[in-house]
Amino acid sequence: MRVLSSTHRAVSVRLALEKVAAELNEKLAKIPGCITRMDANVSAGVAGASAWITVALDENTIHPKCIIWANEVGGNEGSALRRAEEKVNTQLSKLRGEIAGFHLQSIAPPLVRRTYVTLIVAVNQQIPEKVGKLTADERRERLAAAIHMLGNDPNAVNLSHVAKIFDVSRDVIYEDLKKLGTKR
Repeated sequence: MRVLSSTHRAVSVRLALEKVAAELNEKLAKIPGCITRMDANVSAGVAGASAWITVALDENTIHPKCIIWANEVGGNEGSALRRAEEKVNTQLSKLRGEIAGFHLQSIAPPLVRRTYVTLIVAVNQQIPEKVGKLTADERRERLAAAIHMLGNDPNAVNLSHVAKIFDVSRDVIYEDLKKLGTKR
């Protein structure tokens, strides 16, 4: 098991969430496992906004995984919620898998006649059946999982064989290792 977190402050909730989700998704792409739980919070005030997301991972089950989110404004909570749902559902429609957790929060500033709704969703994606059809992130996730299972020793991996399995060149695998922060 493992816990990953990210937190950022910015001038708006949207900018803080952008940074948090990008940082966390980058970490999630490099670590094998699946999300078993998610917790999150956003806050906004005169001094700016902050956002944090924490996920728990089970490293024994390997899935591509990600955090998706929406921060939408409306004249009331209902209209802001519909916009946030629409945005998240559009992103979810492009994925196959299961929702591992979600966070829903609304903020209604006292002097403004608007309501902001934030919806954050943790997703464990299905593993594609054909290895050659993987995206770069999915390929890196599998490569990271293989290296992890081999005691985090990238020298234990035959790069020519791995490249053949993924139907890519050795140079692509070297680049993947570099992006994973692994030297060979």
